[in-house]
Amino acid sequence: MNSGLVYSVSIMGILLVHEMGHYLAARWHRVDASLPYFIPIPFEPIGTFGAVIRMRKPPDTRTSLLDIGCAGPLAGLVVAVVVCYIGLRLSTVLPLDTLPRGSIMEGNSLLYLLLKWLAHPEMGPADDVFLHPVAWAGWLGLLVTSLNLLPAGQLDGGHVVYAMAGPRRHLKVAKIVHVMVFCMGMIGLACQLLILSGPITNALRDAGLLPLILRGAGMLPWLFWTVLLRFVGGKHPPVEDLQKPLSRGRVITGWVTLAVIVLTFTPSILSPVHP
Repeated sequence: MNSGLVYSVSIMGILLVHEMGHYLAARWHRVDASLPYFIPIPFEPIGTFGAVIRMRKPPDTRTSLLDIGCAGPLAGLVVAVVVCYIGLRLSTVLPLDTLPRGSIMEGNSLLYLLLKWLAHPEMGPADDVFLHPVAWAGWLGLLVTSLNLLPAGQLDGGHVVYAMAGPRRHLKVAKIVHVMVFCMGMIGLACQLLILSGPITNALRDAGLLPLILRGAGMLPWLFWTVLLRFVGGKHPPVEDLQKPLSRGRVITGWVTLAVIVLTFTPSILSPVHP
């Protein structure tokens, strides 16, 4: 089967399950919501901005907001983990020093590192996985889950924090997240500028710091997210009934959902293997 088709089916399956989790939770709570919209982009190596549903009015209660916010990432995560593990099993382990110039290394999260170890326990510290298209889709699914769970604005994590902590704390957390994302992006920009200079690159190589700087350059995409958070990372639409407390089970679900970001967070997203 064509590798592009395999990748497309895999990533669209993950995104569809994620958004259908939101949609079904919205329908359960009788919140008027659209079916998922996919957002393609004609650029490699990702090809999509993900998918969204549109709620025509905000949920009325904390409970409905929490359920809708949690359902998507939890449902999508299950599929992403399965797809990623299958893809990693189909992938090849290669020594890092054999990768050709221009190669890009995907970032690692705690969950992704665990899946790589389970799929290839024989892999050594000087090796990495040359990703099969299914593995690439699975990795992207984990990344999308992490990005959506950033506790800011109208992202999934923002819905969860708003439902659990209320509007004031939600806004404070969103501002902290925005500053952190900006700082990571600036670190990425600084590292990227360092490796553009031949003499500096040679000095970093001699000092044994070049691999660290290359991975740091993978934080550059966070600058894009700094801009994006200006549009979706600020205020959250108000919920009419903030007085009714969440049940204990839903509070636990909310904390579990927020804990997923710790497992899937990928500081260095895409970094060059060679300067």
